[in-house]
Amino acid sequence: MVRRCVICFVVCVLAPAVPASTILSFTGDLRTDANFVDCGLGCSLGSGNTDGDYAQWAAVSMSFVVPVSSTMTAITFSYGGGVNGSGASIAEGGFQPYLSLFNGSGAFLASTFFGVTCPAGANINSISGACFDVSLDGGVLAPGTYQIAMSSFINLSLAENFGSGTLADGFSGLGNLFPGEDLHYAFDVVLTSAEAVPEPGSAVLVFCGLLLFCLSVKKSRLAMYWHISGR
Repeated sequence: MVRRCVICFVVCVLAPAVPASTILSFTGDLRTDANFVDCGLGCSLGSGNTDGDYAQWAAVSMSFVVPVSSTMTAITFSYGGGVNGSGASIAEGGFQPYLSLFNGSGAFLASTFFGVTCPAGANINSISGACFDVSLDGGVLAPGTYQIAMSSFINLSLAENFGSGTLADGFSGLGNLFPGEDLHYAFDVVLTSAEAVPEPGSAVLVFCGLLLFCLSVKKSRLAMYWHISGR
């Protein structure tokens, strides 16, 4: 038994640790979900506005929490279609997506203006023949609350456009909607912990350690018994 536990100990120590990843999936429709609907001085988008108006002006932002220091990436699916991180099938035909990342106070951090268009795994839209899904590299994020906004290319935030201000200042109104596109969106936020998490084999290591401890205690008690009994 001791020999087996020693072997188990060696195997578990050598087992590689793997980073812990969390995937947050977001889906919806820009017309119904938009929480930025200003369309110029004294103008606010409503039921009377066209999908094109929403694509030009609207944006939707969501909050997410980073529990431990993690690398962050985001990838869209709704232009070319595909399967998101939750296993849901996403239809093609959404608007050309634009993602913007902000911290909890609304300060601009990154966008897909310099992101990757048609990242690995993205699909080609069967109608346009183009691949306009995008990925955003948010770098390493400290623990805290962050906000990510979805809009139509190239409806960037005023904070990004002017290099100052916050998410609350709104968006530039430079989005577009091309023939064959609608207002549905889908993207994943992927958080990969910078702290490696041991594989399940470590549980076996703990178990073997406890066995070794119990065996050592048992041997000590036996030695004491033989000493006292004079055997």
